[in-house]
Amino acid sequence: MKTEIKSEPAVLRKLEESGIYEKDILLSSPTDLSEDGEYIKGFLAVTKDRIFVCTAPLPDSYVNYFRGIDTSDLDITEPSDYSVRTYDLGRILHLRLDNYIGSNILTAEYDGSPVIIAAFSNRYQQEMTVLHRKLRTYIKSGELSAEEESHDTGDAEEPAAKKRSKRSIFARTLKYFLKYRAEIIILFFTYFISGAVNIIWPYLTGTVLFDHVLTKDDIYLDSFGFAKKYAIALAAVAVTMIVVRLLQAFSNYMQIFVMAKVASSTVRDIKTDVFDAMSRLSMNFFVSKQTGGLMTRVLSDSERVREFFIDGLPMIFVHSITIIATFTVMYRLNWKMALLACILLPLLVYMTVKLRPGLWTLSGKRHRAEKAVTGKANDNLTGARVVKAFGQQDSEIAKFTHPSNNLKDAEINMVRLRNRFAILYNLVQQVSSIWIWIAGVFFVLKTGEIELGVLITFVGYVGQLNGPMNFFSWVFRTWSESINSSERLFEIIDAIPEVREKENPVRLENPAGIIELKDMTFGYRAGRPVLKNINLKVEEGEMLGIVGRSGAGKSTLVNLISRLYDVNEGSIEIDGINVKDLAFSDLRRNVAMVSQDTYIFMGSVARNIAYGNENASRADIIRAAKLASAHEFISKLPDGYDTIIGASGKDLSGGEKQRISIARAILADPKILILDEATASVDTETEKAIQHSLKYLVKGRTTLSIAHRLSTLRDANRLIVIDGGRITEEGTWDELKDKKDGLFRNLLDLQNRSMEQNF
Repeated sequence: MKTEIKSEPAVLRKLEESGIYEKDILLSSPTDLSEDGEYIKGFLAVTKDRIFVCTAPLPDSYVNYFRGIDTSDLDITEPSDYSVRTYDLGRILHLRLDNYIGSNILTAEYDGSPVIIAAFSNRYQQEMTVLHRKLRTYIKSGELSAEEESHDTGDAEEPAAKKRSKRSIFARTLKYFLKYRAEIIILFFTYFISGAVNIIWPYLTGTVLFDHVLTKDDIYLDSFGFAKKYAIALAAVAVTMIVVRLLQAFSNYMQIFVMAKVASSTVRDIKTDVFDAMSRLSMNFFVSKQTGGLMTRVLSDSERVREFFIDGLPMIFVHSITIIATFTVMYRLNWKMALLACILLPLLVYMTVKLRPGLWTLSGKRHRAEKAVTGKANDNLTGARVVKAFGQQDSEIAKFTHPSNNLKDAEINMVRLRNRFAILYNLVQQVSSIWIWIAGVFFVLKTGEIELGVLITFVGYVGQLNGPMNFFSWVFRTWSESINSSERLFEIIDAIPEVREKENPVRLENPAGIIELKDMTFGYRAGRPVLKNINLKVEEGEMLGIVGRSGAGKSTLVNLISRLYDVNEGSIEIDGINVKDLAFSDLRRNVAMVSQDTYIFMGSVARNIAYGNENASRADIIRAAKLASAHEFISKLPDGYDTIIGASGKDLSGGEKQRISIARAILADPKILILDEATASVDTETEKAIQHSLKYLVKGRTTLSIAHRLSTLRDANRLIVIDGGRITEEGTWDELKDKKDGLFRNLLDLQNRSMEQNF
């Protein structure tokens, strides 16, 4: 069970000493570890401008009871001597949550220095994950995200912060649709026509037709000016009915046409913004997210947003006006029967308010279940070759069953709650209809207060209310799903990239390609550096070979130079300019990478080669392919350079994909070239062809080469050896080869012995 800060009077008293009261706390979560990993008692509280961390050591006699143990009957002495640390939100940057085995830490940059804000065990991981996500949003936008807790009680009244957040999400999403004002005006005009038809039709087919025309009402016929010409009056009513139906058909056609245009355009805009936001996010975001989960957000969530704002929101006004106008006409016809028709509406409103919060919670659960199913399916489709190679089809089907069952249960729960709405609204409709018939027959036969036509008009109006009632039973569910989906989309759009371009970046004009690393330290997680205190300078046009054991940090080093990640300490400079100050476009244009994990996009061979230079001519593409020793095999493809190859290059061999990657780098013409084990996954013959291509590629460029086969680094001007996150050896090939007990010498001997055994 989640521990609330309001249940900890000692913590609240300590905060009150700092002038902070319970009403000031926006977010809170328990913590239970010190920075040294010792168990403590603590709470983290967030106000509008500060973070408070209250911690207290546990008494020696304290017993730590974990989740699932009933402590209600136990006498537990709680600590009371809390100390408080305070952090100003305005001075916090790069707030991040790092998960370890059994423990987690919340870290940030505070005044430019790394700090550990709180540490906690997996017991409070869920609470702190929610707090971290909401706090990042709050720091960026000044508003809390509207994420529901799993323990939601379904109370009608929600916290004010959540209400404001939902309203802001609604308003922000609405802006996407308001771009198309002309189409929206046309839609409302057609809705007005439909509403007018709904009001006119029952009156026309009831009171007018039965009580005036069919009864040959002299007064009514005279008002037509037809001198009691019954046939003309009947024909006029028939023509009016036809015109009304034609107007309704025309308005329905226009609604479908305009809605399709607005819906498709708006969904396109939302998906474009989400995709644009994802393209700006740092690599850490994609490493920590499942592809299937991101696809669910981009595809499913955007469609759910469209469903409410196109099919729901405009019709709220239309159906509301229809209901009001209908009851107004009914009241004018007979106030007693009108009162009977609407007597159950207060009950309907009350039950809707009670049921609505459950929709929000179930919508979130359904999304998580759908994301798990999509993620699992994506993993299996992407890794289909591995699954089949190891004969794990049955095992994967069994693993898919669990998330699939979770999605089934979530859908069933959603349908169950939807049915409560549907049953409630249908019950009100049916009861109201029965009451109208009973009361109407009584008024017609016993009291004579109304005519038969008026009764038929009333019944028509009550039946006509079925549409609006069914709509409102549907729209509350759709609203919850839509706002829930919008929130998840805005989480991506509002996500703050860890690697960001400077506001006024420095342009890299005529680069020389000099790279310098100064006291550089980096780790993917706080407290676990992969590279430590690296100092290195690569001169213009120099080829530097990078050697080391697997996991030593070689690829990490070159990724930092490309600024896929930012260093934790120290700096990386190109031509004397810190890479953090450089414009992304200049940095990406002048630094290219050829790695062993080559990705080939779905499309033609020519488009793949020209990926880094889309303005390249066909002659330039062919020239690059020839220099990469790729022209020969490309010419043998069915359509040559126009041959469509599958995503990830599944129609090509490893060597062919690698040569296309090299041609891509040649065409990009970078000043700095990074070769990350470019020949690690190809055979010896292909490797020779690729090495021949690389010899041309490295000419006139500063090159950093990580090689699986050390023999390929013979032409390097200099080699460095990385071990344990540090540069342990540096020199030429011959110098390191002759260095006894050196790591390079050991690795070279191991490779030579392995080759001798193979032969």
